[in-house]
Amino acid sequence: MRLKYAFLLLFCSSIIITAQQGEDSIKVNETEITLQHAVDTALSKNPNLKAFAYEVSSLEKIKIQAGLIPNPGVGFEAEDFLGGKELSGIKGSQFTLSGSQLFEFGGKRSSRVNLSDKAINSAQGNYELIKLDVIAQVKSTFFGLYKIHHQIALQEKFFQINEEILKTISERVKAGRTSPAEESKVKVALINSRIELERLKRDYSSAQTKLNSLIGTTGKNLSPSTDLFENLYTPLKKEQILEDLENIPSVKNLSNETNFRKAQLEVEKSQAVPDLTANLGVRYLNELKTNSFIAGLSIPIPFFNRNQGNIQSAEVRVKQMDDIIRAQKLSVISLLNTSFNNLLSAYNNATQLKKNILPESEKAYNITRDGYLQGRFAFIDLLDAQRTLFETQTQYLLELSDYYNSLIEIENVTGKSFLK
Repeated sequence: MRLKYAFLLLFCSSIIITAQQGEDSIKVNETEITLQHAVDTALSKNPNLKAFAYEVSSLEKIKIQAGLIPNPGVGFEAEDFLGGKELSGIKGSQFTLSGSQLFEFGGKRSSRVNLSDKAINSAQGNYELIKLDVIAQVKSTFFGLYKIHHQIALQEKFFQINEEILKTISERVKAGRTSPAEESKVKVALINSRIELERLKRDYSSAQTKLNSLIGTTGKNLSPSTDLFENLYTPLKKEQILEDLENIPSVKNLSNETNFRKAQLEVEKSQAVPDLTANLGVRYLNELKTNSFIAGLSIPIPFFNRNQGNIQSAEVRVKQMDDIIRAQKLSVISLLNTSFNNLLSAYNNATQLKKNILPESEKAYNITRDGYLQGRFAFIDLLDAQRTLFETQTQYLLELSDYYNSLIEIENVTGKSFLK
């Protein structure tokens, strides 16, 4: 039995040494970063944003192409050669060199340029939506990292408390005042808390990697710095969130899509107008050894194809936008209501935990700890009070995290910035 306890003590000692080494390693080469710095860095270096900027640049080049007029054509034609009798050889041949130019009617070129403009506006609107998504991801990851950072601090504190309890109990076991079973329970608690601490550190490392990716860096040991978890942001009023739906970015951007579809309709209508092709050239008559000029005009007759199918399709797509906009507004209202309810719930829970439950849990733990040392409480009472305090502190962090995640969702939808 003594060998068993000796082995358990040796194992706990190795766990404690590993904990101290882990504590030191997590603080090596830390790069402290604020929320605003993280957002600003992401806006300038996020790879997705930088990649999408090329899309806008590409559309601007397409606009240049849309404004170009058709190229002129040139043709050469030989007639009346290598025939019979008088037309044998090239004696009676004629050679014609001509040029042609297509003249677009119906405002085709201006319609194409207008369509390109609307495509650029739509892409820029999508770029702004992607920016909002990136900002939301950065803030959410930042607060997730900060939450885990605090959880690690709590777990280390919990570990330290168990170490102190183990030291006290070990002395009491040596003095024969406490059962060795209680010492074993504390050692097991130490092992479990060390396992949880290692898990949190792995989560912390994963969150750091994700934040690095979002802000366009690699390998930095980022350490979040903010006072928002200490000073809870006062919740917004519901009216502030739901006001001015027309300027909600996802709704507003649909007006760009509407304009784009209207521009597509104008392009299709312009295609129904036939274009004129003009020809001008010079003809050489070999038999007479003289030149003459030729000229001609041609235009298709829109008898069967008046582009009516494409025009009708474009008209339907324009009408479709009314229902798309209504659906988006309803979706936005639903999402904002859900986020606001979660925000309010998390705020109330966090306030109750901070003002009432946390102080009472700390008080209960201190009373139980002092009473246990004086022999007035059982060891199981001490562990229960300790676990309640730790779970309450953890729950407070989770409520704060839920609160700010809900606020980030509201920011993402409304396009407004409340957290800096």
